[in-house]
Parts: sequence; structure tokens; C-alpha cells
Amino acid sequence: MRPFWDTDIKVVARRVKQGNIVRVHRGLYAGKEYWDRLDPHERLRHILRSLSQWHERWAFCGASAAVMHGLDCSYRQLHPIHVAVGRNSRPRNQRYVRFHVLDDAETVAVDGARVTSILRTLVDCAAMMPRRYAMAPIDSALRQGKTTVEQMLEYVDAIPMLRDRERIRAVLAQGDGRVENGGESECRAVLDELGFPVHRVQVEFPCLSHPGRVHRVDFLWERDDGTLIAGEFDGVQKYVDPSMTAGRTIRQVVDDERDRQQCLSRRGVDMVRMFYRDLDNAQVLAYRLEQARVPRR
Repeated sequence: MRPFWDTDIKVVARRVKQGNIVRVHRGLYAGKEYWDRLDPHERLRHILRSLSQWHERWAFCGASAAVMHGLDCSYRQLHPIHVAVGRNSRPRNQRYVRFHVLDDAETVAVDGARVTSILRTLVDCAAMMPRRYAMAPIDSALRQGKTTVEQMLEYVDAIPMLRDRERIRAVLAQGDGRVENGGESECRAVLDELGFPVHRVQVEFPCLSHPGRVHRVDFLWERDDGTLIAGEFDGVQKYVDPSMTAGRTIRQVVDDERDRQQCLSRRGVDMVRMFYRDLDNAQVLAYRLEQARVPRR
């Protein structure tokens, strides 16, 4: 909701004080009960659709466009909002909005908002974000079949006068659609930056206790002596997201995880577990990986 008239503004201000309405962006408000049910990505989509009606010439780019395209994107990259403008425009960056000069950027309409095309969005993500965060939208676009590595590389080579072309190209070339979610994409990028590049992703091992069942690990390395070590990136979703728990309780998920690790151990596969907080403490994570004898470049 965007109040225009003084009477509307006063009513909204009163309801904000009462707690029925929340201010979600400059000049934009939403019902608190409804807003609280939305995840951060869906909240941003609501804001971008509203701003598109307000600013018809705006085209969203970077992380903002990635979210509208339905791609994985770290919550840390959702703000500020990114808007593409032409070279002749001179808008001032605002606290919550950042403008980028993108000449002749391809745009498309997605769910009520004008955004850069999927290929341009991925190039801009690789250009604007640290590699750790850029890999999530790139991997998810590949996983969803929205593009290929070859198409991304051809596209970036065709953009005239692009800064840091080789660095952007290197980031795009590392995309892997087999990675299952944004957290794993971030983890894979951090591991590579620390010198522990993942040898294989999403590797399956037949279960020794239940015929027909397989155990899949997020990452797998092979040491020089031929022994294997699996890397597992654990997030809260694994225990509470219905799409990932298959109707199991948290206790059942934990028990299944224990049985899985025991089965892999019987196969001679060692295991190192990583959590999202570990990605923010590179030195400690590198020490743990070294102690686990993960192959280092």
C-alpha cells in the first residue's frame, strides 16, 4: 500500500503505531500479519512489483533481478535494491536503492516488474557480488535449466566494453547445476577460495543396510592415498523444511543422518561437516579441513 493523501498518511501512521501495519520501504506499507508470513525473497518481490508501478522506467538488475527470476540469492545480498539506468541518467544513490549504468541492457517483464534478462542478470551478479555470493544465482539458473555455461560465456564475450571481463568469465565458468541450493553454492565457492576445491558434487553411495537406498553426499574429495572424504553442508532447512524432511520429525531426520554417516564410515568414507557460520570464519574452517586431511591445492 502506498498512501498519497494527507488523510491516508495519518491513518497509516496511526495504524503503524498500533502495530497493524508495517513500513516495508520508503512510502510503502503492508499488513503486519500478512508481511510476517513472507520469506525475505517474497518480501523483496512485493516491494519490487510496487516500485515498478511507481517508477515505470526502472529496470531492476543484479541481485534484485535474480530474485524476480526465482534464483537462489543470499539474504545478505537482497538490499540495497539494484536498478539499471542508461548512461545519460544521473540518479543519486539512495540508502535503499543503488543505480548502475548499463548501456542497452536487455530487459524482460517478470511477474509485474521489469528486470534485466536472465543472462544479463547472471553477468551482473558475477560483476557486483563477491564470488561467494555470485555462485548461488549462477548455480540455480543452471539447475533450473534457464541457461548453460556455454551460453553464459558466449554472452559475456559479446558485451562491449565490459570491465573485469576475465574475472566475470572465470566466475561464470565455475557454475554447476548439480549443486542443490544456495548454501551449498556459497560453501563450494568458499572452499575453493581457501584452496580446497571440491572434486565431485552430489555423489551417491549404495546403502549397505537397506538394498535400493542410496546415500548422497554434498561434496567428495579423493586423497592422494585413494581414501575418500565427504563434505556435508548442514543448514536448518534440512531439519525443518517439509520439502526436505519428507514428513519426518526432527528426531527421525537426526536418526537417519546418524545411520547414514555410520554406513558411509563402513565404506571407508570419512566425513567433515560444515555449517553456514563456518563460512564467515575462514581460518578456523581451513584448520578443520586440514585436520580432516581434505586435499589442499
